[in-house]
Amino acid sequence: MYAIKRLMVGIDLTEMDDKLIAYLPVLEEIFHPEVIYFVHVAKTLKLPERVREKYPNMMAPVDESLENDIRKKIEKEYKPKSEIEFRYEIREGDPIREILNWSEIKEVDLIVMGRKNDMTGEGKLANRLARVAHCSIFFVPENVSEAHLKRVIVPIDFSKTSGMALNFAMEMKEHMGCDVVVQNSYEVPSGYSTIGKTYEEFAEIMKKNAREDASLFLKKRDIPEDEVSVVLSLDDEEDPAERAYEEASRQHADLIIIASRGRTGFASILLGSVAEKMIRYNSNIPLLIVKDKKENLGFFQALLRI
Repeated sequence: MYAIKRLMVGIDLTEMDDKLIAYLPVLEEIFHPEVIYFVHVAKTLKLPERVREKYPNMMAPVDESLENDIRKKIEKEYKPKSEIEFRYEIREGDPIREILNWSEIKEVDLIVMGRKNDMTGEGKLANRLARVAHCSIFFVPENVSEAHLKRVIVPIDFSKTSGMALNFAMEMKEHMGCDVVVQNSYEVPSGYSTIGKTYEEFAEIMKKNAREDASLFLKKRDIPEDEVSVVLSLDDEEDPAERAYEEASRQHADLIIIASRGRTGFASILLGSVAEKMIRYNSNIPLLIVKDKKENLGFFQALLRI
């Protein structure tokens, strides 16, 4: 797992900020960051001339006022246990472009964002950022009740990138003592009947094969099988994201960790179909989307130039 030393927290001045701040002690214990950037992006920071004339006492620049408000809130609600540098950035313009640009300039390792459904504001920003950000992203849903990590589930397809997601989970287990559940969705191929097997019989064959693949997957990463729980889900709807979310809900998982791409092998800066669907399905469980920052950076820079 690459080191997570530089965090960026998206602040939008709604009640969502309280939930993000509540997770900072958890992230601190896992990653031991050196610096956290608290970033707020406003469409405009300028006061209309007529408003300034009507309220002449509003002399402080809007950006300074916002920064002071955010600083007071953070310092009041979050007391880090270690030495962490806090930096505050008030930006103006398109939120996605500003956050992406700033994450590159500051070499951010992890972006922490709220995942909204019903709160004031829209969740589209978080979804779009997940698709093109060069680094990993941690989504906190609006209706999460408590900031803790007792059980983590990692959907895997035995790819290199899902191995990276599992590495993150094992790091969390080391620091937090949380349970790690490895979940894989297996399918029954359409030609099973040609060899005289029933659907149920071939499902058992595929489940046994998935179990063997899971054992080999763990062995290659020097992870003892008794360190994790392995769950194999029959996917008869060709929707591994839904199977993973169903299992996470059944297990009362506190976090889902998923790699941004699996079988395709294309640049992981762009989400794979499973990660895309997971964002859409999941509005109740925190979600960590793991991306390979080093491999993504060149492609990300090219995207920003489009």
